[in-house]
Amino acid sequence: MINVDDELLRIDNEYSETEIFLKYGVVSLMFYEPTPYTKLIVAINNERDKYNGLQERERFIPLYRKVYLAQRRKLKNILDKVKNRTIVIEPEPTPYEMENYPKNTWKYKYDISNRENVYQYAETRLKKAIFDTNQELYILRKYPEVYYNRKSGYIGGEFNYRYEDEVIIYDNVNAMSDGMHHFLLYCNEQTKESDKRTLLNILAYLNGCPNFEFLSNRSVNQKLDELYRNFDLLDNIRLRQPNYLKSDVEKPIHLELPIIKNDKGYKMIAFKKLSHEGILDLYHASLKQFEPLPRCVFLYRVFEYAAAYHYKPLFMPTNYKPEDALDYYLSLAMAYNPNPLYFIDFGVGKRKAQLYNYFTVLKKEARSILNEWSTAPYLASKTYGEIIYLTGRNFTAHGASGNRGERNMQYDYDKNYLHINNVNIVLELIARYVIELLNPELKNVVERRSVYYKENYKTIFECKNRGCSNDENSE
Repeated sequence: MINVDDELLRIDNEYSETEIFLKYGVVSLMFYEPTPYTKLIVAINNERDKYNGLQERERFIPLYRKVYLAQRRKLKNILDKVKNRTIVIEPEPTPYEMENYPKNTWKYKYDISNRENVYQYAETRLKKAIFDTNQELYILRKYPEVYYNRKSGYIGGEFNYRYEDEVIIYDNVNAMSDGMHHFLLYCNEQTKESDKRTLLNILAYLNGCPNFEFLSNRSVNQKLDELYRNFDLLDNIRLRQPNYLKSDVEKPIHLELPIIKNDKGYKMIAFKKLSHEGILDLYHASLKQFEPLPRCVFLYRVFEYAAAYHYKPLFMPTNYKPEDALDYYLSLAMAYNPNPLYFIDFGVGKRKAQLYNYFTVLKKEARSILNEWSTAPYLASKTYGEIIYLTGRNFTAHGASGNRGERNMQYDYDKNYLHINNVNIVLELIARYVIELLNPELKNVVERRSVYYKENYKTIFECKNRGCSNDENSE
């Protein structure tokens, strides 16, 4: 076992508070970190990873805390001396380096000396290092399982690039990058399979794209990964475009991943325990269906779950009719604003790239669909709930509709396909409403303000408006 007290005493004596030596010039400030303490943390990690048991790994928590507290004290001492200009920073970076290397982390100030620029920049990097240290201490205090959980398995799906820096937590399971662009689940012996599944379900729900925990068979993993990367919720919108199925041209639109709110401004995304985990299982299953027909089945199951656990207990109808429940939820869903998903319309020709909230557009399409249904010869005599029920329950689940279910057998992409997609658009809005109704813990966990998304994708918009090709936009 490492003698952490002896190591900390040695580091404290050797870690200079009179000089900051920039071995790699200004780059050493850009990526400033208290290296001796970092190496000690790595040594503790290596010692911890010799053990698999929860109790054995929990014993290392006080050691981590002790190292980070010592690290914070040292950083604060150095920051004070930088502020007082009583510490030497050498060799001093040149004005050219200070102007051109830090980029997004520092804007050169021409009204002060280069030396003053160096000291002020050093202040910002030390504050960043202290912030990162406080973040680790917060994790140790609030979510210690992140430090004693073990690797459980890799996660497949098109979402890991968005969360490379974050620790995503649900109950006593967490997911994060391994530093090599791979996303993993971390668990302990008390973790329930349902908790692992729920964390993946939450990510699928908020991101609007499916994921899965890797299996032992690499070939199957690769097939699933490729399959899920092709899924796109925007197909609901694409299929509403006139003659879409008969056209060779596809409108360049791309779904972006949401900005999920972090805990206390730190790198953690912590979800509260959900009231109804099961409904997310059904919704995630719907995301894994790529054609409207099977997707409709699972979206309808999401509604059925809500009817069983909310509508029936609330109204206690003596003669329950799903059509009534569908009408009830539809009216509420059309007025509800769920966690947003944004997509970019790259535009064509001279039209500028635009950012849209997927659900705002989906509601607009839903209103058009409801209007179409109210004037269609066969559908005009039915309520919206009856239309959804006939498609969602009878048609897709039982193969009924028409003699011997022949309409189901004649799965015509230019007719039935488009009608089922219309039903799915309405069911998607209902699903988003009832999921957040039954799980209020998920309400408002995503950043809504579009300005943050525009900032994220600023280079895409600038590139489009400069006349870049679509290939350049996509990179």
